[in-house]
Amino acid sequence: MTITGFKGMYGNGEIAKIDAYGNNAAILCNKCGHPVLAIAREHQRGSSIDKPATCLGCGEDFFIEVRESSKKVVIYNASER
Repeated sequence: MTITGFKGMYGNGEIAKIDAYGNNAAILCNKCGHPVLAIAREHQRGSSIDKPATCLGCGEDFFIEVRESSKKVVIYNASER
């Protein structure tokens, strides 16, 4: 799935700074600000709560939901789900 140029938001509605290119989304950890890479492909890191992307700064786990119709990537903290 190509998500180039999609906007980002956290699960709580807060706007997220992301760089979405191809099927990758570089996001900022909303706990410590460290970059995290999530991949919008089934079974890849950050694609689901079962395959989270882990922040190497603080250890927080994230996964993304792609909303193609609105061209948004929603970022969830796995520990809050």
